[in-house]
Amino acid sequence: MPTMPPPARATLRAALRAALRDLFGAALRRWRPRPRCYAFHYERVLGTSLELQVVATHRAAAGRAESAALAEIDRLERVLSGYASASELARWLASGGEPVPVSPELAEVLEAAEAWRRYTGGAFDPVAVSRVVAPPGPRWVVDRGRGVASGLTASGLTASGLTASRLTTLPVSLDALAKGYVVDRAAACARQVDGVTQVLVNVGGDLRHHGSRALTVGVTDPRAPSDNAPPLATVRIRDEALCTSGGYFRAVSSGGRATSHIVDPRTGAPAARVLGASVVAPDCMTADALSTAFSVLSPPESVALADALPGVGCLLVEADGTVTTSAEWRRRSESIA
Repeated sequence: MPTMPPPARATLRAALRAALRDLFGAALRRWRPRPRCYAFHYERVLGTSLELQVVATHRAAAGRAESAALAEIDRLERVLSGYASASELARWLASGGEPVPVSPELAEVLEAAEAWRRYTGGAFDPVAVSRVVAPPGPRWVVDRGRGVASGLTASGLTASGLTASRLTTLPVSLDALAKGYVVDRAAACARQVDGVTQVLVNVGGDLRHHGSRALTVGVTDPRAPSDNAPPLATVRIRDEALCTSGGYFRAVSSGGRATSHIVDPRTGAPAARVLGASVVAPDCMTADALSTAFSVLSPPESVALADALPGVGCLLVEADGTVTTSAEWRRRSESIA
């Protein structure tokens, strides 16, 4: 029986391998798991509730994303918490006015807080919780010098050449900014997990989305903030953030009546004109800072600031029921009641 010459056998083997690849490749593509949405809920996270939604190809990937987000929240809470006496922020606030080594995370939030104070003309100010009229001027300075060699300082902070000096003796709170920063970082950590295609982190109304598919998010009506009330509006976000601030969230008692917990740093008085300010922005820290500032500023001032920033839109609800939106918000909004 004649034998096949070696070149012909090699050609036949290559053809068979190609046919098998085509056959089994098509089958594997048909059997590839479809991404599913997995939801996780926690209470008492950063003083409020946490909702995490992960779109992943399999449950194990969603579980790793959940663990990554929670670990990052825990890590940054030890840095930025204004309530834990052992946090890095608390230690820095107790240090006085001398330069103190700080972590890159604390330095970034301090610099952002000072930048937003200047940009908003003092409508956003970390000393607002003191309910006193804060004098103008910087609250702190961050020095990004070359610093020392790699390693650990005596305080346990990474020696990156960063120091911060506190320039005010007034009470300081970074809560209106730090939560957005933590949400941003937690969402980014979850999105980096293999097999994850989309992530939504919602911590007490501060939302950060990562992914290529747009989401439609409802905005609570501050005049009817119950859980089962229909949303005032819906807005589309994609790989962006949405934050809402307003006195209706946490009213405080003053002179026998409920007033906003948000204070106008320029006057020391509770913010009264705007009941709710919702902001869409490229990141949650930006949306967090602006939603607080827009609760203090007049709606025309807020719209002007939003229009000057790329990718920023706002919806403002006044105490008399007037609803004001910026051009960017209207471009994204699907309905307004």
